Amino acid sequence: MQRSPSTPRRAIVLAAAATVLGLSAVPAHAQATKPPIKVGLITPLTGPLGSYGKSQEMMIKLAVEDVNAAGGINGSPLQVDIGDSQTDPGQAVLLFRKYFNDGYFGVVGPMTGTQWETVSPLANQLNMPAVSVNAVKPGITIKPWTIRLMPPDDTLMPEGVKAFLAANPKVKKVVITADVREASSKASADMYAALAKQLGLEVLETVEFSSRATDMSAIAIQIKSRNPDAILASAFPAQAMLLAKDLTVQGVKAPILNTSILWTGPFINNVGENGRNWNVIGFATNDAGPAGHHDAAIYGNLAKRAQQRADASIGLPFNVANWPVSYDGILFLVDAMRRAGVDGSTDPKKAREAIKNQFTSAKSFNGAFKYSFRDTGDGHIPTGVLSADVDKKVWKFTAAPAR
Repeated sequence: MQRSPSTPRRAIVLAAAATVLGLSAVPAHAQATKPPIKVGLITPLTGPLGSYGKSQEMMIKLAVEDVNAAGGINGSPLQVDIGDSQTDPGQAVLLFRKYFNDGYFGVVGPMTGTQWETVSPLANQLNMPAVSVNAVKPGITIKPWTIRLMPPDDTLMPEGVKAFLAANPKVKKVVITADVREASSKASADMYAALAKQLGLEVLETVEFSSRATDMSAIAIQIKSRNPDAILASAFPAQAMLLAKDLTVQGVKAPILNTSILWTGPFINNVGENGRNWNVIGFATNDAGPAGHHDAAIYGNLAKRAQQRADASIGLPFNVANWPVSYDGILFLVDAMRRAGVDGSTDPKKAREAIKNQFTSAKSFNGAFKYSFRDTGDGHIPTGVLSADVDKKVWKFTAAPAR
């Protein structure tokens, strides 16, 4: 795995490091022989989402290994360099500009909706292909130079909330809780409210909190006072952990549905007994992806390899969740380059234009997951609801996605 010169670790050209990546057994005729194709990855390796970035780094590394083991891209090895965004939109912009100026053919990332919202218009200003594999805020993928594999909340949340209500048919009154001052969380809260109205739910109150909060006891007390049938939440792991603990202290047993931002992190590894009534919107578990919408062989192999490589810094057992989307982001970009006929000797400007043309014509893509693309440039994978198995520290399907 490559890291950008902005990080303290020295970059390694993958074609010359087959033994490091476990590719030494690849037959000589399968090895790429042309100059490498450089792709940038923008992800948080430090800061509050550092464990997310490390999870993504692992999946990207697996993708690079598989691409180069198969002979690379039109005779060129794939080289991926990682830049640490620190979950800072400004840093993401600096890294994106650096990759553009240094002749990279494309970028995967950045991770969050706030960062993708900043980078997506910049990609169109610079004419630089970019693929989002994590951001879920709706309406921030800008064509034709950007495309998003991860389904955004405008499809994830309607399907997820409906599946949650099907599994909890007695729910009639709900409390929404979110950080409405944070852009992505505010968008989720607004969508919860719209869905509640559409589905005939009574919203008792929207209880606000700060994503920097270190004490959620007052929030838990306020939620308890409304006695909801269910709680619709948009909380990142740190605040969700606090909220789970304080709701338990208050004796709140109503089922809780959180958006997909909680599904991908270490919450399930750390929440313990406080997580028994927690659910998340999602489309894959450690055992399987959505029936009919994933390649069982690719997914199973990928999940097994990820489990073998994971360490305690990203949670054990490793929660596979949507991380195969990161793997697929590399495969999607590689497929675009192969179809466009580019290799490491292609002029970056011409290569980027050819990749962009592949973006605009994409209707579907099959990797570990099977994606269909909407006119917005956003991918779709049918979603369902997962509940916390706190004994095994994994998510299990409560309501699987429809075929």
